[in-house]
Amino acid sequence: DLEALLWFQDYLTRYPGGLVVISHDRAFLNALCTGIIELRGQRLHRYHGNYDDFLIEKEARKAQQLAAFKNQQREIAHLQTFVDRFGAKASMASRAKSKEKQIARLEELAIDEPEDELKKIQFKFPQPPRSGLKVVNCEHVKQAYGEHVVYQDLNFSAERGQRIVLVGPNGAGKSTLLKILANVVPIQGGVRELGSNVISGYFAQNRVDSLNPQLTVLENVMELRTVDNRLTEQQARGLLGAFLFRKDDVHKPVKVLSGGEKSRLALVRLLVNPPNLLLMDEPTTHLDMASIDALIHALQHYEGTLIFISHDVHFIKAIAQNVLHVHSGRLTSYAGNYEYYLEKSKATNERAALTAGFTDGRPKQEAKPVEKKSPSSGTKLSSAELKKLQKELNQAEQRVSELEAKQSQIMADLSNPALYTQGTKVKELNEELAKTQVAFVEATAIWEQLATRWANVSPSAS
Repeated sequence: DLEALLWFQDYLTRYPGGLVVISHDRAFLNALCTGIIELRGQRLHRYHGNYDDFLIEKEARKAQQLAAFKNQQREIAHLQTFVDRFGAKASMASRAKSKEKQIARLEELAIDEPEDELKKIQFKFPQPPRSGLKVVNCEHVKQAYGEHVVYQDLNFSAERGQRIVLVGPNGAGKSTLLKILANVVPIQGGVRELGSNVISGYFAQNRVDSLNPQLTVLENVMELRTVDNRLTEQQARGLLGAFLFRKDDVHKPVKVLSGGEKSRLALVRLLVNPPNLLLMDEPTTHLDMASIDALIHALQHYEGTLIFISHDVHFIKAIAQNVLHVHSGRLTSYAGNYEYYLEKSKATNERAALTAGFTDGRPKQEAKPVEKKSPSSGTKLSSAELKKLQKELNQAEQRVSELEAKQSQIMADLSNPALYTQGTKVKELNEELAKTQVAFVEATAIWEQLATRWANVSPSAS
């Protein structure tokens, strides 16, 4: 439970040795870690600081990688334009061939486009039918387990669209309140009633009775298709993948799944076919961080009413709009989000309170035009003029080649994962790359005009 976890966290904070830990608990990692190692793309990526620091640095690296990727793609496209334009001209064939080799070298050093984890969820979550304004109401409810009275005179109501998190010490009655609202346990006194057109759905770790054990994971999701919810197999696979059912896992029969896997599948089914009153008890327990973010993404777009319990502060902050403190059979409502609750309750610890690019902004520079006018096709030049033009063309081509080589070297450096542990160096390289690309565009414009002149002139008779 959370009290034990906080004790363990405090113990590890004071532990004099080193720690290597795997956890999906952000608050735990923020409290303990001074460095993060991410396993991604069959490589280890190291970051300094705690988990929040890791997220900031990861986004910065992603922005830098995206900028480098776009720069490389622009250069490849520019070279290809030259090949397409001059490849058929006999006088320019050797240069076009050289450009093709440069394209091949760039593609060998290809910088991958960074992935957006949320974009992997190619699924628009369906919305529940609209309920009446009053969603659920409890008056003078009594609930006890044997001689242990949990609620003697419970009064509670929720309105359409509210997102309420239940907080309070273990054993205070949070889970019991959810069960009362879900009609999972019979009340022993008072009234519990749902509002107009309300359909409730209850999620808890041990509630997997909605699953068909004879069907596969994928079939349990696909059977929820309706006329209004035209779920495709690809969408179902994407959604299941976001909740850790990947590749052949979707073909497993439900009867062979572990308790945690069944819990995740039940959660997916709720998201695919959501009720308009969603009651959730610790929905993040069996999820990794990416899956928690996928769940947050789904619930942030959910238009029904949500009442939930969680010990995940990140999840609560992202979802909750109201806080209900449960203690000794009494409910205290806070008409604000979790930050508001912390302020009003004067909590000193947000977790313990649960139980009490690269863009430099510069405008793009256009290539400076060459002042000389290109002669018309067939213009004749003297041998001296021809020699001068050839010299200018060779110098321009040399300049372009030098800048291309410089760009390729910078991009090769930027494609090295080890570089991204040096934030300052990455910034310097990106700035140098931007300047080099401006110079490259200008030099190429000069070279192309000279090359066009060269292709369209002939020597004079003199």
